Amino acid sequence: MKFTFILLFLLLSGCSVLTSVNEALDIKAPKNPKANFHPVWIKNLDPQHETGNLPIALNSPLIHEGIVYVGENTGKMMAFDLSNGRKVWEQKDNGAYHSKPVPYKKQIIYGTIEGRVFSRHYLTGKIKYSVDLDASIESPPVIYKGRMFFHLRNHKIFCLDVSTGKILWAYKRSVPYLTTLQRVSTPTVSRNRLFVGFADGYVASFGVEDGILLWEKKIANGTKFVDIDMRPVIRGKRLYVSSLSSQLNVLNVQTGALLQTIPLTPSRSPLLTKGGLVIGTLDGELVLLNKGLKEVFKKKISKESISSIKSWKKHFVVTTSGKSVFFVDKASFKVVEKFDLGHSTSAVFGDAQVNEDKLAFLSSRNRLYVFE
Repeated sequence: MKFTFILLFLLLSGCSVLTSVNEALDIKAPKNPKANFHPVWIKNLDPQHETGNLPIALNSPLIHEGIVYVGENTGKMMAFDLSNGRKVWEQKDNGAYHSKPVPYKKQIIYGTIEGRVFSRHYLTGKIKYSVDLDASIESPPVIYKGRMFFHLRNHKIFCLDVSTGKILWAYKRSVPYLTTLQRVSTPTVSRNRLFVGFADGYVASFGVEDGILLWEKKIANGTKFVDIDMRPVIRGKRLYVSSLSSQLNVLNVQTGALLQTIPLTPSRSPLLTKGGLVIGTLDGELVLLNKGLKEVFKKKISKESISSIKSWKKHFVVTTSGKSVFFVDKASFKVVEKFDLGHSTSAVFGDAQVNEDKLAFLSSRNRLYVFE
């Protein structure tokens, strides 16, 4: 997935200027009763750019209280009515986005690649506070007991007071490698502990109150691209995590001890289900593991890597690093329907979002899709 993203930047370079017509693509399609992917509306958020030098969207939208929030590449946070796509508000932040906003009470909170955290009122966009963390914010905030945690591109973890933005503690990781993938692991919090992967191939656990390092475990070896950019997943006493250069590791939550290694390399975090784990791979496969971590079955659904798996309409929605989005039967992994994003360089590098019976995602070509 990451290599696809890098390749797009290398191949798609040009010099002539193209002026985009913002929101020129504003579709309200007639409902097809046989379709599972029924677009409610689609917006073109592509900024002005040079022809062939395509601005790539890596972030994700948020659905909350009847509004869709999404960052635009020119550095604007935008809010749209979920039902009809009408713009509710927009605010200029002077920095693009690599993650999604999260809600907290009457606020939405997010960070920019300029290193600034914003807290805005969800209905008006009025700013409550902003804080400069001095490096690109690559992960969405993770909120836990009045605190929020960010992972920055400079391998630093920040803990802030979610109500005021006051910095409570920070941890800086020394990463000796010059070649990293420049994406980060979103932290996971459980039982007053923070878990996060780093670009040096280590997973670490911290106390949420004081940021004290409780344990660390190296799971990826090599001289380059050992980054752990998967969000750790926890079920009971087990923690599941991997890098793009390692297999799926099962660690003890309390000690970090390696319990098991699964011969799979997930492209993103596994999806926890009642029956076990659903894993998407770099090879475009879906794999079902039971609770005993035995492979039940797997099925290849795409030539491209899987970027997210979400439950929707009693099935799975699977996005990829290619131009197809799949509607997949939960029991058999059979592709029931496919939605084509159109552009040859389209992909979904962020996460699909499901809430209020709607599905939303932002394509790499800066198209915001909302389905019902």
